[in-house]
Amino acid sequence: MARLKRLASAAVSVALAAVMLTSCSAGRYCMSYSDNKQVNSGIYIYNIISELINQQYMSYYTGSTENVMDKKVGDKEMAVYLEDNAMKNTKAYCAIVSKFDELGLKLTDDENKTIKDSATNSYNSQKDMYEEMGISKDSISEIMKQSKMREKLFDYYYGKDGKEAVSDDDLVKYINDNYLRYKMISISKSTKTDESEKDKENKENEAKIDEYMKKAEGKSFKDFDSVIEEYNKETQGTSQTNTSSSDSSSSSADSSSSTADSSSSAAESSSAAESKSDSSKVGDTDSSSKTDSSSTSDSSSSIPLQTTGEETKNKYPNETMINYASYDEETLKSDYGKLLTEIKGMSQGKVTKYSNDTAYYIIIKGDVTERSKEYATESRDTVIKEMKNPDFDKLIEQWEEDINIKVDNASIKKYSAKNLYKKYTDYSKNNKSAA
Repeated sequence: MARLKRLASAAVSVALAAVMLTSCSAGRYCMSYSDNKQVNSGIYIYNIISELINQQYMSYYTGSTENVMDKKVGDKEMAVYLEDNAMKNTKAYCAIVSKFDELGLKLTDDENKTIKDSATNSYNSQKDMYEEMGISKDSISEIMKQSKMREKLFDYYYGKDGKEAVSDDDLVKYINDNYLRYKMISISKSTKTDESEKDKENKENEAKIDEYMKKAEGKSFKDFDSVIEEYNKETQGTSQTNTSSSDSSSSSADSSSSTADSSSSAAESSSAAESKSDSSKVGDTDSSSKTDSSSTSDSSSSIPLQTTGEETKNKYPNETMINYASYDEETLKSDYGKLLTEIKGMSQGKVTKYSNDTAYYIIIKGDVTERSKEYATESRDTVIKEMKNPDFDKLIEQWEEDINIKVDNASIKKYSAKNLYKKYTDYSKNNKSAA
């Protein structure tokens, strides 16, 4: 599942994951590569725990009460998924470090200092726990260093002056082929437990949507703003109004408006998070899905994010730009994904009413080509990552084949997802008790 993989910011996931890295004593390795280079088991453990934390965030934001280890990701049991994902990302770690050295790339003094300081701060903030678990500051530093290496390798190939740099024309074409542009008004369905009260509230909400649908019919994409403004004025100051901005802690995508519909502020939260709120919302966040360039290379999840540029906000109020192609099959099965699929199939410039299990919507789809050239310039780094990450992942897989990776199955078995989950939950419980 994904873009709830950015449900909590990558920075939070890294920090929490680092806190939970467990029992990798000195001299213990999970794999080797290039015949004599060994990988500390802490790297593998990190990849399990960081993804476990992401999955827990997803469960929290979607309102799930199911134990995270009892869930499935696609057709895989959670434990199997965590181990497969960790193995994939640990092998990618080997390939990235190896290729970085092979190409003669270097981290700058400033980058090394930032990594060292970050590792020190992370270690010192949880020193007692780290010592108890057997994790050194060096292990944390290596994880952070590899993340920066991956970023620089990506730029080496696909950056502005990279070996396979993307042309402006190709970037614009990618946006035209894959993005959605839309504006909408949404009102969440009632979450009341009393069925009569729930039915009454939903009838009122549906009547409100019908009222504004009549006002919106025949409006152009540009003129739909007047309907949104009228709706906002009517609901301002009432319990129905919610204009919350997207997660500002995530930093790799552009957005052009000041308020956000909850259904487009986090792909992973999808409909369940939206149903937690009994408020009306106007969706107007200009968004694009986040693409991770860290050591956890799975790009199956992302969050639409928001820019702070006042000029962009004012120029394109109330609208969303989002990369439909970046969402995986699992996410597209959610209410949020189904909403995006519905928008994708809509006629351009025609106001449409839509509802799902969690909300009522009035939506108008805009012409992406009117914005794509400008958007490609403003959001170049983000769009290139969305466009080229699949190719970069294939490159990494090729590099893996060239470095003779050998897995220490005994270590891998010791650090099973179930064992690590138990240690993680036991530590959390003991820590809470001590507090």
